[in-house]
Amino acid sequence: MRMLRFLFPLLFCVAASAAGILKELLPGEPTREDLGRVREKLVQWENEAPEKAVRVMRICYWSPADREPQPDYHARLTRVMKHVQEFYRREMESWGFPNRTIQIEMAEDGLLNLHMVQGRLKSEECSESDPKDGREIKQDCLKVLREAGIDGEKETVVIFCNLADWDAETRTMGHHSPYYASGDNRHGTAWQVDSPLLDADLLAENGQMLQDRQYGRVSLGKYNSIFIGGVCHELGHALGLPHCKECTAARRLRGTTLMGSGNRTYGEELRRAGLGTFLSLPDALKLAAHPQFSGSVKEIGTRAKAEFSAWELKPVEGGLLVNGKVVANLPVHAVLAYADPAGGGDYNSEIAAAVPLGDGRFSLTLPKAEKMNVSVSLHFVAVCVNGAATAGVWSSQAVTMNARITADSAYDVSKAVQKIEFDKHWTVFREGKLPAQELAKLSPGVQTILRRLQSPDGVKGKAALAKVAANVDSLALSDAAPLHAETGYGGVHFDRTPEGGPLSGPEGLFEHGLYAHANSVYEYELGGRWERFTGSACLLQGGYGPVQAAIFGDDRLLWQSDALKQGDAGAFNVDVKGVQKLTLRITGKDSINGAWGAWGEPVLRRGGR
Repeated sequence: MRMLRFLFPLLFCVAASAAGILKELLPGEPTREDLGRVREKLVQWENEAPEKAVRVMRICYWSPADREPQPDYHARLTRVMKHVQEFYRREMESWGFPNRTIQIEMAEDGLLNLHMVQGRLKSEECSESDPKDGREIKQDCLKVLREAGIDGEKETVVIFCNLADWDAETRTMGHHSPYYASGDNRHGTAWQVDSPLLDADLLAENGQMLQDRQYGRVSLGKYNSIFIGGVCHELGHALGLPHCKECTAARRLRGTTLMGSGNRTYGEELRRAGLGTFLSLPDALKLAAHPQFSGSVKEIGTRAKAEFSAWELKPVEGGLLVNGKVVANLPVHAVLAYADPAGGGDYNSEIAAAVPLGDGRFSLTLPKAEKMNVSVSLHFVAVCVNGAATAGVWSSQAVTMNARITADSAYDVSKAVQKIEFDKHWTVFREGKLPAQELAKLSPGVQTILRRLQSPDGVKGKAALAKVAANVDSLALSDAAPLHAETGYGGVHFDRTPEGGPLSGPEGLFEHGLYAHANSVYEYELGGRWERFTGSACLLQGGYGPVQAAIFGDDRLLWQSDALKQGDAGAFNVDVKGVQKLTLRITGKDSINGAWGAWGEPVLRRGGR
């Protein structure tokens, strides 16, 4: 049996002076005093009835059935993983968390303890874009780990896939490997790609050009920035980190954040090509309690459950000031906030963090957005001292509010404020315990939503569109009787979800709307008496789609959205002059799983009135 040893950190130092060179903190970031309180809280948690354990990365090397490992794979990947480990150690120390980093399993010969896996798939059968290939590769690795006495479902597993295509003669590189990751404080998986050029010793190389099929003509050093940076970035996902970006000030001072586009700038400072990559402070706060970094497995299986209250959202010159209070089943040492603009995925999410006081109160400032005239989702996550968080890699699992970025890149939080007001009164109202005089004190929009949720949810009593009086200028479609309606799941509902709650999309709560889980259809007889149809199609909060929406007039396509993912809103303003029958369809692009479609504020209008 091969003897193993572990690269494991020393005892956690409480004193900030032990942290070495500290990063300069920017306005709006937690203070040194705040970070000191985090260290104290973590040490107290870890040392009271301690449960220590070495949690190491389980690193697999997977080759397809028809390939041998790449040349010098063992030494190269040892250098790569030690470089990544040092990146996390250095970045954590610079934020005041010394001796905390990932743990990698080493053999007595000084190389990684690699679990070698010969896969069932052949090289030509593997695809970067097919999730089932990633799942099958993982199953191969889990089998080998089980044979070694390791339950890979309870570990953080890194899989290097031997699926690079290198042509030394033409110096052309490509790959068809799964390349993604997901995880939390208990377990995770990161799929990576190995190639004969992947080597931390080559990060400083400015010459030796090659043609990468995805990134074009790059130097050998730049290639390694991208793909060793990719190892570090995907490992972040496996540890529970979502995407985010750095604000303008941080970009000038520190470079590119790892969980943004930092996988492309990793090690650039070695070539004097830029500032390189850094770990954001919110990410460092989350990792500080991760068992890989802390060596503590105390209550590792306890999931974080938190309640937020006392919200106050205030646009300020530097961004968005957020005050609130959090109470959880475990001590909370950090609250993380993300502002994710619609479109472009979540790579462009602004990020901020706060350290709660003893009573749970917190205050943070989300940086000023760099986009404009776009909806934005505000996500809030509580991170607990056992490493658990109330949301995982994908921030849509978090407490979510909706806002907009205005033309001058400021935050318009009127919809978020409306949601806070609604949530505060919804339970009491639903139980019939909100007095009429108290209801009348609420904002007009919240009153409208509550009263519509109180009305019957059915076709009975709704207007037949062809018979609506000619002096009616506009009518919400949820007040009209459809000729036919059906949804793919949950039934047909007006102004509400199947559970009886409000419809909420990228722009916030809808006063009027149609629940339309894919595959859905709503048909209405217009009788040629309406002129325009306005509104938007979207996924409801919590849905992940993607879906596509379409509007037909007398079976002729009048409007069709792009593929709609979480955060996307397909606004429409359609000419329906002379249309007899209006048909609305929302279909699942891949399947109907998570395809929680909706039509928001769908209104028929007569021109000019």
